[in-house]
Amino acid sequence: MLKSASKVTINTGNVLNLIDIKKKAGQNVTEELSESIKLTLSEWGTQNGLPTQNGTSESNSQHYMVVSTSKALEAVVNITRPHDDVQIKMAEEDRKNLKIGVKIFINEDSPTALSECLENVFTALRTELIENVILSYNPENVHKEGRDENMKSTFTKASPISLGSNVVVRNSSNEMEADSDADAMKCEAILPGIKTLWAVLEDYVKDGRVLQLGVADVGGGCLYKLHGWAKVKPSIAQINLASCCVVPPSLHTFCKANDVQLLTHADPPDLLSVAALKTLSDAGIGCNNLDWCARYQVHIKCRGVLALKGYVCKASIGPQ
Repeated sequence: MLKSASKVTINTGNVLNLIDIKKKAGQNVTEELSESIKLTLSEWGTQNGLPTQNGTSESNSQHYMVVSTSKALEAVVNITRPHDDVQIKMAEEDRKNLKIGVKIFINEDSPTALSECLENVFTALRTELIENVILSYNPENVHKEGRDENMKSTFTKASPISLGSNVVVRNSSNEMEADSDADAMKCEAILPGIKTLWAVLEDYVKDGRVLQLGVADVGGGCLYKLHGWAKVKPSIAQINLASCCVVPPSLHTFCKANDVQLLTHADPPDLLSVAALKTLSDAGIGCNNLDWCARYQVHIKCRGVLALKGYVCKASIGPQ
């Protein structure tokens, strides 16, 4: 077990070259992430000649990185797949012919955590530029004691913010807000955190390291408010079709008028907690929630071919 570690980062590398992943082409996102983490843990342990138990292994000192924090020193174990081909795939094409897209799943409005996540992606891909970053912020999936019961009823794990008929257009295509009480409460609860994280992403754009920013599952009203507040406007808006079978005309109109690319996705809002339980906890590592996780995808521009895909995640580990 990872007895001495308090944190662990896991870089799955290119999951497209994992035979076990290829055999399960119909996997959903949670299953794919969980299986990728499991295989990464197994390969990492095998490479170092360490006995594995349920996909994990005893680690030795060379895999630890001691990080100084304001509270104390924490031992961080960095786990990567030894036979990963990310760099080979990246080198097969000129960088100008590649497009890197990253989606970040995070449940806390921590600038430090967000920066750490992005820096891990830059390191994993050995790149100085990411074409677009989409933020998926789901604070409702952080379970805290003493949460107000009314707030509990407002947040639901199964459905992100509703994007139904409660989104209305007022005066023009550039003015839209949610008039549903539930949506208004949700937006009020998550928008401050989104702004905190968005400011971090804006710095990456300012520094020329990221070109475009996007946001997932914020709802029409929140998208309008974020767009009006942000210095770097969202260029991409992702909605989950599990909560919206038909894109509201008002949302479509707003995105078209403001050059926002409207996309759909199938990522569950509880991805971080479920994936952790399916892999780390099942393997005997005390972890109920991933701190953050980034999914990176690299496409070949001219052909639209997905060249590689992978995940980088971090988890806090409890006592073994």
